[in-house]
Amino acid sequence: MKAALILATQQFAEHPSYADDEIDEFLFIESAPRWRKLPYHQHKIVLLTSAMRHTAARLEADGKTVRRIELGDELTFKAGLEHLLKKHRVTELQWMSDPNRPVDERIAAICAAHDVETDVLSDGLFLTPEEEVDGWFAEHPTPLMEDFYHWQRRRTGILMDGGKPAGRRWNFDADNRKPLPKKGVEIPPLPKLEHDEITRGVIAEVDELFPDHPGKAEEFWLPVTPEDSRDWLDVFVAERLHDFGRYEDAMKADEPFLFHAIISPMLNIGLLTVEEVVAAATRTDAPLASVEGFIRQVIGWREYMRGMYRAHPKLEHVNALHLEKRVQKYWYSGERMPSDLPIPVRTVLERVHRWGYAHHIERLMVLGNWFLLEGYAPRQVNAWFLALFVDAYDWVMVPNVMGMSQFADGGFVATKPYVSGGAYLQKMGSWWPSAQDAKDSAFTEAYWAFLERHEDVLAGNHRLGLALAQMRKRRDARE
Repeated sequence: MKAALILATQQFAEHPSYADDEIDEFLFIESAPRWRKLPYHQHKIVLLTSAMRHTAARLEADGKTVRRIELGDELTFKAGLEHLLKKHRVTELQWMSDPNRPVDERIAAICAAHDVETDVLSDGLFLTPEEEVDGWFAEHPTPLMEDFYHWQRRRTGILMDGGKPAGRRWNFDADNRKPLPKKGVEIPPLPKLEHDEITRGVIAEVDELFPDHPGKAEEFWLPVTPEDSRDWLDVFVAERLHDFGRYEDAMKADEPFLFHAIISPMLNIGLLTVEEVVAAATRTDAPLASVEGFIRQVIGWREYMRGMYRAHPKLEHVNALHLEKRVQKYWYSGERMPSDLPIPVRTVLERVHRWGYAHHIERLMVLGNWFLLEGYAPRQVNAWFLALFVDAYDWVMVPNVMGMSQFADGGFVATKPYVSGGAYLQKMGSWWPSAQDAKDSAFTEAYWAFLERHEDVLAGNHRLGLALAQMRKRRDARE
């Protein structure tokens, strides 16, 4: 009997296994012990569990045979798969390749131990085929994202006008990344979702099984089906894409979402496909600067991170600055936060505890910035992001956190540490009452201390020349 294993992060509307006439049964594994390896945000558990149950229900409605391990069975993934293979006498197992190491190897080992033949499909979460992204990184030992992005545009024809980029520019950053206007701007709300019986049941179950995990399951807010995910995407394109580019790096203390799409939670588990996202964004009349900025994140940065993860497994273990501070419990629980925690960090951390989400500049320049300035161990930081964020998985977080955010690779993914004092944060988010308050903040003091502490390592970085010169001038004045 040939079965297909549908992994939690592959909830496609049209998974290739669904059209395979040789498939007799479809297997789903919900593993409660897996969710206890880290204190994962309750919303992440709800998202993946409800999405899986909706997929299973859709298959059953189509007359397919579905076999499931449920959260309440309290089985590990390995034990759950072994139980299904033996109970239903599976002789061949098909699954779609998982982008995270070493999922495929573990499934294959379980199958080998039970004399089950294997059939592994190509990963469908990305626009770029595995062999092509691997080939590009093999040809670029010092890969630059901008080069990868140009290659993607030429390869796919997306936002191209013949052989030239649309608008005769590859990158419209000069028109983007502005702070919100002082008089304010109207920010459209996110769509309101009505939970069905399946999701309501999952919410109750998660609340019961994982009571000490961050977040409140009852406040779950994301789509869990391909249909609702497409509607969510369409609302973004119609209402927020127009101003996305202009304000993509802006921050506001009482606005967690601004003009962002918040599609990564669905895109990273197959509820949306890259092709659907690109099609929706490129058929709009939004300004080219906004469309290009959005497309760059989807077909450029996201796929570049996946390629980095595949090509450079060493990134999981790097610690170029030898940082060792452990992430304290309050980062996970939200309880007993230090009273002197800078207001941007406190504010963004509180919204992460509530939503399991913060947009990219808050992750990089508030949370990641503070982790790095304070000397937290990069693997500890990576584990925290994996647990707290609804869209976080190894393939995207390892290169983003270890490379881009924490500079743990010494400058391979990003050519400089992404650190700043209060001035940048004040410019982009008005976190303090005045510019002087930002200058006098703990953020600014931590910034100068970081540069001084790591001067020997950073001295050769040409992008930090001015900042290091300013630091030395401050030090000389102090002495």
